[in-house]
Amino acid sequence: MRQSPAAITIDCLRQQGVSTIFGLDGDHVIYLYDALSDAPDIDVVTVMHENNAAIAAELYGRVTGRPGVVMLTAGPGATNSLSGIAGAYAAGVPIVHITGGVAQDAAKEAFHGVDDPNFLQRVFEPVTKWSVRIEDANEIPTMIALGFDIATRGRPGPVHLEIAVSALTMDPIEAPDLDVPLLLPEELVVEPNGLVARIDAADRVAIVAGKNAFWPEVSQSLVSLAEHLQAPVLHVWDSHGAMPTVHPLSLGLWREGNSNEFVEQTFDESDLVLGIGVRAGTESEIGLSNRLGERFVTIDAVDEPNVDQHINVSSIDALSSTLDQIVESTRERETNPAILDRCAEARQTFQAGLAVEIERYQDDRPWPISLALESLDRKIDTDTIVVSDVSNVKIWAPVQLRTYNSLTHLQSGSWGAMGYVVPGVLGAALARPDRKIVGIVGDASFLMGSNDFGTICALGLPVVIAVHADQQIGMIYYSLKQAFGRTYKTDVPPVDFIKYAEAFGATGIRVNEPEEIDAAWDEALSATGPVLIEFRAGHDFPRPYPIQRIIEQGRERLQAKT
Repeated sequence: MRQSPAAITIDCLRQQGVSTIFGLDGDHVIYLYDALSDAPDIDVVTVMHENNAAIAAELYGRVTGRPGVVMLTAGPGATNSLSGIAGAYAAGVPIVHITGGVAQDAAKEAFHGVDDPNFLQRVFEPVTKWSVRIEDANEIPTMIALGFDIATRGRPGPVHLEIAVSALTMDPIEAPDLDVPLLLPEELVVEPNGLVARIDAADRVAIVAGKNAFWPEVSQSLVSLAEHLQAPVLHVWDSHGAMPTVHPLSLGLWREGNSNEFVEQTFDESDLVLGIGVRAGTESEIGLSNRLGERFVTIDAVDEPNVDQHINVSSIDALSSTLDQIVESTRERETNPAILDRCAEARQTFQAGLAVEIERYQDDRPWPISLALESLDRKIDTDTIVVSDVSNVKIWAPVQLRTYNSLTHLQSGSWGAMGYVVPGVLGAALARPDRKIVGIVGDASFLMGSNDFGTICALGLPVVIAVHADQQIGMIYYSLKQAFGRTYKTDVPPVDFIKYAEAFGATGIRVNEPEEIDAAWDEALSATGPVLIEFRAGHDFPRPYPIQRIIEQGRERLQAKT
């Protein structure tokens, strides 16, 4: 049977199990969208800005473990999503990014083109695992199959598939066999036997959960390994929920240059420290290697064997199974009260120090946003997913929010793109309609991504977005004040977020005083439709760092009670 190239493209996506696409139609992909109109089994979510499609797909990929799919037109449609794709690359999240492209023989200054027809392929190359331009419709099945495989193999990440409009408008071709044989390298051979011997010989083992440990299957295996070895677990900034912070073996956050006495004591006493999902060459890996030397061993999913990575595995699934293999192959340790006591003391002391920090400013007006996050922490549970944007809430959320699993708290990570929450909760809510999705964001970041608040409302998604309405770009305000003793151009125009919410048919809740916080969260979390909370809090407060400072004031608080 002969089919149009566009119909074959959609069949290929269906073959890969695609059920949701985030995109925005345009001249160079109208053929694909026409074919999608005959595919009721694929839900197409139309966004109001292309970058939001990329961010929504990233969160969809994080939550499901499957590649999020983006479909956009050529030229500015594609480049508008570049930042979101770069963020997914930095986070190590799989996305298949499909765009249109100008015709193979396009003239200079063609619509949605520049002089070089291949420029999009080259633009996306540095921020994807693979970027390719397809000019022959007969190549579409193989390229799509390769794209999905590459996106999930090794360290996950985005791929860019540009389909020239001249390929999409070719005459119908014979429908190919969709079971395309992939000519990819064999899986990396994992030989943890040497590591098994080192683990068994070690008196004390500790674990650092890196970025790739946030995947649910890896997180579950990591917890089992920690319990098996009675190993205390630290997490890096980007893996807040990889080791649930409510777990008895959680020792809390470790950041390069921001350690604390409990972490340093653990490092000093450990014969071996395992970096699970810690990527070679990152700040975390470099800092840990410098601190621990040969006592530090990393286990991570990589694209190619890396001499700096001690155990190389070929996928996230392989990373999880490798941890399970280590559990099966090493001796089980008896419960160690001393380790459990240290972890409990670290968590208790830090929480006491946070309480001191929050109480110090709770009577100030405007009040600190930490009061709103303190209340949220009491209300979230195992079924809550919190997505945080780049703002002052991002500074507090990783230390204030307890995590119950790897999905409790998702953040934009090292790319640090503002405008993350609105498309983020969109993607998370569509991926997990069984979970309560909460977004926490500053007013500047909300306005950057607000194009698709209307999309959320049109879909009736029961999400909660809490806006810290301080009328400042708060993180930059703080940085300027610390660096120069003054600030410049950080004001955000005032917005009536209640009217904004109501204009889209959502519920708006304004919180002027701390006494109103609990009731606002209760109303929002019980709602069956979208809710926007406006927290009218201040911004000019110290941050909860260094962690050692917080621990010291926590110890003083606890000693005063005894």
